[in-house]
Amino acid sequence: MSLSRLLSDLFTGSETSTDSPASTQDSDASESTPESETTIIYECRNCGTNVSAETTCCPACESDDIVRYTID
Repeated sequence: MSLSRLLSDLFTGSETSTDSPASTQDSDASESTPESETTIIYECRNCGTNVSAETTCCPACESDDIVRYTID
């Protein structure tokens, strides 16, 4: 799923498949504030595949250029 589709789904309120990123409410408090929900997306910069936070190499294109996007 591309970042643009994910953002579109976030603003329309629809749920997507298991490719959806997790909310940081389940992660470290340093990455989120109690009064707002922050979403973090890890994505391959080469092909746009969403990956997990632990991923160091894209499973789709084998690129090691993984980027982190924070959406408030």
